[in-house]
Amino acid sequence: MININKFVFIRKKLGLSQTELCNGICTQSTLSKFENNGRIPSIKILNSLCDRMNINVADIMDVDSNKKTSHKLFEADFAVIQLDFPKVAQILSSVNKDELVRQEDILHYYYLRGLLALNLDHAKTDALYYFNSILDTNLSKRNKIYYLLALKGCSQVYDLQDDVYKARHYYDIILSSISNVPLEDEDSLLQFLSILCNGGEFYGRNDDYEQSDKLLNMGYDLCKKRHVIYFAARFLYQLAQNNIAENGSPQKTAQYLNDSAAFARLNNNHVLLEKIDKLT
Repeated sequence: MININKFVFIRKKLGLSQTELCNGICTQSTLSKFENNGRIPSIKILNSLCDRMNINVADIMDVDSNKKTSHKLFEADFAVIQLDFPKVAQILSSVNKDELVRQEDILHYYYLRGLLALNLDHAKTDALYYFNSILDTNLSKRNKIYYLLALKGCSQVYDLQDDVYKARHYYDIILSSISNVPLEDEDSLLQFLSILCNGGEFYGRNDDYEQSDKLLNMGYDLCKKRHVIYFAARFLYQLAQNNIAENGSPQKTAQYLNDSAAFARLNNNHVLLEKIDKLT
């Protein structure tokens, strides 16, 4: 929730009257209703008011509220790893988009909505709307990981439409921008691994095994280096498929599949376990 008392305290500390603060942004009545009656203005107005006070909206949010929202979105990321999109839908139904104020949470929400539209509702136009909403905002330029995730999402849409040319175009942009992505926390690491995983799967399906193996091994090495198991099962499963397609060693394929199954069981990824059973 927004801490209105903190907002008022900061305004008065800066020596700004209500008229001075809202000039050119909103009416004084709008600001007065916010400060005195708790009627929260639109996110656009609230952002502009905070910018004038040289703060972020997150600075006037109760910490617990920020953490609760971020935790929900992070939980949805894990459901995506397990390909459990009904659970993603359930989690997002408890998030009110109009109450999101942190820039990162807004981008994260749009990305997850795009994946949901694509994988559960099979609404490709809606998915493109969400991914392009990220690309069209200046926020994504300051947050490179969401810029790359949106590109990946657009590529997935065209891939499902069997438009390999357009799908490859977006993945090629990703490859040219993939270096020096800051991985400051577990969430950004998880999202970066998803980019490597989906890219590796895409190039593998389109017979570019050299590029596919490069991305898959990069992702698997990162999992080992950072001591995480997210996506490890999918990296290994696609490596096994690539090895089969290239007539590689059966022993190597078996090792990939055995290791993939082990990680899938740790992640409770039943969808992938079924695929491994069929392949073996």
